[in-house]
Amino acid sequence: MNEEQIHMIEIAHVVVANPRPRNPVKFQAIVASIEAVGLKKPITVCQRKQVGADMQYELVCGQGRLEACQALGKTMIPAIITEVTREQQYLMSLIENVARRPPSYRALVVEVRSLLGRGYKAEQIAQKLGLDKTYAYGVVHLLEHGENVLLQAVDAGRIPLRIATIISTGTNEEVQTALIDAYEKGDLRGAKLAMARRIIAMRLAKERETGRTSPTKRKLSAEGAVEEYEQHVQRQRSAISRLNAVSHRLMILSTAMKRLLEDENYVTLLRAESIQTIPKHLAERIG
Repeated sequence: MNEEQIHMIEIAHVVVANPRPRNPVKFQAIVASIEAVGLKKPITVCQRKQVGADMQYELVCGQGRLEACQALGKTMIPAIITEVTREQQYLMSLIENVARRPPSYRALVVEVRSLLGRGYKAEQIAQKLGLDKTYAYGVVHLLEHGENVLLQAVDAGRIPLRIATIISTGTNEEVQTALIDAYEKGDLRGAKLAMARRIIAMRLAKERETGRTSPTKRKLSAEGAVEEYEQHVQRQRSAISRLNAVSHRLMILSTAMKRLLEDENYVTLLRAESIQTIPKHLAERIG
């Protein structure tokens, strides 16, 4: 059968196997458009069974158009009749719904979760839904790890998916909430956010290993997450400062030692005192 050939079929013979709720305002707009200019695009159906002299069809794409024609009192509707499996039918319907309008993040998560349940991998889901691979991997990662707090934050538009993925690894819900708040306030962005998550994750892991809990009993907040990051940065700065001071002293010592060893009288004195060697690291620096 030619899939592109359009047939007039009875609306009463079309079954909607997977009905979706409709926005009343948008539905009325579809009805008004069809009433004014007619149906621009036929629905897509597949044959399912013969009942007496009549053929029964199952809707693949076009629920809104079908219901709008029903609302206008029409009994016939133009349709493309295709031969597909139920799996293909589901995917065709899903792809049309995603392509027709930008779905809400919540609707997208529902569809991705459904495909995951049907055994599809992230790359295949990206191809099926026309998503960027990185974006699809991010959604799949959050779903597979049960990151409900982060999923809700992304759905509400509080944080981008990329940030949710950064926050998710190795932290609990309390930490995730604190980091989300810190990101929203602008206190932790970019590399700072990723570093803060790693710092807190390492601290929690160390506490679990030692059986100790944090000295403070207060719930971790955005301010607490920022404080963790700032304390870590301060410790790093102090360590760098001490390292620079030691390096400066070593440089002075090695320079002075080098000049002394160039003095024959000093070298003779060392030999007289049976001092034949100097520390290895100092010798390397002088060399």
